[in-house]
Amino acid sequence: MFEHYRVYPTYRPHHKSNTLCTAISLAILALSAGSTQAQPAQAAQSEVEEVIVTGSYIRRSEGLNAASPITQLTAEDLEAEGTVNMAQIVQNLTFNIGTGVSNSIQGTTNQIAAFNLRGLGTSATLELIDGKRVPTDNVQRMMPTIAIQRMDIVTDGAAALYGSDAVAGVVNMVPYTSYDGFKLEYYEEGDSEGDFREIQTSFIAGKSFNDVDIVVAGSYRDGGQLRWNERPDLARAGLTHNSGANPANWNVPRRDASGQLTGASASLPEPSCGSVVDDQMSTGNNPFGVLALGRCWLSFGDTRDFIEAMDVGSLYGNLNWDVSSDLTLSAQLLWSRQIVRGRENAGNPGARVAELPIVRGELPGNPFRAMTSTGQELFAEPARDGAGNIVLDGLGRPLPLRGSDGQVVLAANQLAPMGTDPLGGVPFYEDVIFGAWLPFGKLGGNTLPSSFGSDGTNREDDDQRALRMAFTADFTVPYISGWEGTAFYVYGSDNNQDLMNQNFSFSAVEQGLSCDVVNQVESCFNPFGAVDPDLRNSQEVANSVAPRNRRDDFNRIQTLDVIFNGTIPTGRFSLPGGEIGAAIGYQRRDEEIDDDPALSNQLNDQLIGSRLLPQKEDRFVNAWFAEILLPILDNLEFSAAVRDEDFSTGQGDTVNKFGIVYRPTDWLQLRATVGEAFVAPTLTQITRQETCGLSNVNDPFTPFSGFVTSCIGGNPDLQSETSDSTSIGFDLTLIDGLTITANWSKTEFDDRIVSTTTEDIIRSDFRKFQEYSGFVPTATNPFPSVALLQQWVNNPLSDRRVIRSPTDITTVARINQSDSNASSMDVEAFDLQIGYTRDIGRFGSIRANLTGTFVDVYDFRLSEFDPERDAVGKQNNPFGAVPAIPEIMANLRLGWSLGRHTVNATVRYVDEVDFDANEFSFQRFFPDNNFRSNANGEISAWTQLDMFYTYQGLNLAGLGELTFTLGSRNLTDRQAQKTGQTSGLEAQLQSSLGRVIYARASFDF
Repeated sequence: MFEHYRVYPTYRPHHKSNTLCTAISLAILALSAGSTQAQPAQAAQSEVEEVIVTGSYIRRSEGLNAASPITQLTAEDLEAEGTVNMAQIVQNLTFNIGTGVSNSIQGTTNQIAAFNLRGLGTSATLELIDGKRVPTDNVQRMMPTIAIQRMDIVTDGAAALYGSDAVAGVVNMVPYTSYDGFKLEYYEEGDSEGDFREIQTSFIAGKSFNDVDIVVAGSYRDGGQLRWNERPDLARAGLTHNSGANPANWNVPRRDASGQLTGASASLPEPSCGSVVDDQMSTGNNPFGVLALGRCWLSFGDTRDFIEAMDVGSLYGNLNWDVSSDLTLSAQLLWSRQIVRGRENAGNPGARVAELPIVRGELPGNPFRAMTSTGQELFAEPARDGAGNIVLDGLGRPLPLRGSDGQVVLAANQLAPMGTDPLGGVPFYEDVIFGAWLPFGKLGGNTLPSSFGSDGTNREDDDQRALRMAFTADFTVPYISGWEGTAFYVYGSDNNQDLMNQNFSFSAVEQGLSCDVVNQVESCFNPFGAVDPDLRNSQEVANSVAPRNRRDDFNRIQTLDVIFNGTIPTGRFSLPGGEIGAAIGYQRRDEEIDDDPALSNQLNDQLIGSRLLPQKEDRFVNAWFAEILLPILDNLEFSAAVRDEDFSTGQGDTVNKFGIVYRPTDWLQLRATVGEAFVAPTLTQITRQETCGLSNVNDPFTPFSGFVTSCIGGNPDLQSETSDSTSIGFDLTLIDGLTITANWSKTEFDDRIVSTTTEDIIRSDFRKFQEYSGFVPTATNPFPSVALLQQWVNNPLSDRRVIRSPTDITTVARINQSDSNASSMDVEAFDLQIGYTRDIGRFGSIRANLTGTFVDVYDFRLSEFDPERDAVGKQNNPFGAVPAIPEIMANLRLGWSLGRHTVNATVRYVDEVDFDANEFSFQRFFPDNNFRSNANGEISAWTQLDMFYTYQGLNLAGLGELTFTLGSRNLTDRQAQKTGQTSGLEAQLQSSLGRVIYARASFDF
């Protein structure tokens, strides 16, 4: 599979002096004092035996490994993973926790995946390409996989060398910078049920022209789609109904037995709600909602995807030019574009309904017929024009008379129509107030915007692009023997051009509700379900409510680095192990965000969310570092590094790291590190305007459950997250072909920046309420009374971030979130890697590789007011800051090769975790559900078998060679465990795909 450490020699030739080298070397001229004369010419040859690997800037001999634990994956290792999806490769790493490949709405997505070493958060893992920072950490669109020569993963803190973000470790993707030939690759995979298919075509080409090396690579991935209704049994087990709906739930005024308004109101579902289709996975099912638990619900199981359709294109280019024997220049280009074509339900709750006008009874489509408390229909005095004629609306219906107070005037005989009693009146409908409402429902319930899909779903169209250019100069430093330098400049940008699909127009809804029902009834907006086709919205009105505005957000990063490395002259003194190695360097980093929100946000014309204005913020970072390597003995090295990093926004830190490597015998090497690291808050975390999105909430105070608006803004008082890390390990080679690597690491992560989830906030508020009131839920009394809830809402001890509907406090309208330096974590883990290779003569060769991670400790505290919790072996679903933490994750790979034939089998194991998520037990009351209670249970251990066969070296009529691979992931078709969560599975740990069969064909010309 992959080895703990491999040496890839990097030859850096001595160069002649020139003006550029002289100018750059002035910074280290002081080191030349007492320097010896230049080494003999044959010394240059010995430098081929020296390498620079991720985790150090000092060249070292092949005899000793670095003190930091390093895992390296070669291009062959990546191919053996049986996928071109980098998210899948990242999820397979045993020391990476919390990365998913399925879209579960909350928590994981197939669009974005980043390394999350030790589960400490994606921001705590620094991702590099060729040792340089990147504008996006989304490995899905970072670079063509075919261009990756190897991947170095340092699994301890490395901020002393690389700066902010290297708390959990560093991932460095090392691309090919020299390649001879042309390789074309075709990859296709699909699930055994025929629901999912994905194709990627890639190429890499390279050639040397005297002193110039050119490499070009590219890939295009046609990502497939897997819908929830293509895994119906799985989806039905999870949350598929939302209490925000259309038809909706409205606040309707109450009347007494005589028909007079009482001043009270009741939350009622629309009368049309409840035309139930049993199959909730069929396209467009239940267009008029599902009536259950006294509310109208949206059935959205047919509108979502486990894997959203996604196209990803990426290009890579590299040019190396040996200008002379003392200078090498290189240029590197990376470009990628990811287009997502997802599906969402027609609308999301959490709209600014409190700002909308009351929905008049005269509005065409209003279904709430005015009645007495005993259920008798009421009639009103008709409205008349100046000539005494009854005023009719544009649909020919009589309008009721309204008094000076704006209320409908009841007829003298309010219980009879005027056609049967001269004192009677005309029918009328109640003025109602929005409750849990969506502007659109499902296909067939009312007119949908033209931008919606043919299946009635609200299309997601995201366009994300990344660009990175790097220019590097490698040179020898004049006058100082043994010193070399590197200077590079990097420009990177990440551009999101997403088409906003849930940003409905507030003004269009407001105008449509305030329309002239007499003269311009066609301009009215009917917010209700329309059983009568004549009462449906016009296409023009529907389109005006759902404009498709695009946002255009840029993140940019520029770095300028100058690094020198070599040996320190010590005159007559020398260490028994050799010369003292050193590296020093400087980095200037500029970061910028340039956000251009959607036009509707800029105009404050969004129905969901808050106003956003164009924003441009920037900051710069100055950093200095130094590293030293002391070869105390031939088999004993000590290393130390220090870095000072200062941010213009006020953050910064000085951190250090120490390491030791001891090799008492040829077959044993011991190593250890201790160091500090930090993560500076991002510009967005500090300066962002308040933005609002969607979050799923299960209200412990009431039966309310569903999506609400959640908003978060910047916090300029944020400080850096800090950590202390320790690692101890050994490398053991007892017999030829057998290598054993073990490592223990500990990370104490303090002041971690936490964006508390909406569920965290509302559950914390409920705990405070219980302490205050003494309320204990029971089977017969699961929720506090409305009066008790009102008392708590009025209590200053309640959390003001939880905002309830002003007309119905049982409905959560919005929850405001905030970033803060609140969390601390203490993680201890053991990593084990065992590799064995044996030649069995004419029967070929066999190999075995075992990698595993055992998490011994993962203690966390969300804030100073929260208790310390143990995350190991738990799902940790209620706590957004911590992913599911299996105690053991392991991969065992067995392989056999004979001539042109290769067979590999990999067994992947993920330990069980305690189930602690909200299982949405109310789902059992809905038709066609597959709910099964998992309360106090567990997410079972996951074991998966992957296999592939490869035939290589098939000659193509002298044009080149073909290598063909046929394989399967999850060969036994293991199905994900059904849970009551959204999407029906724990997507961090298990897959919705089932068995996947793939083929790869590579042509080398």
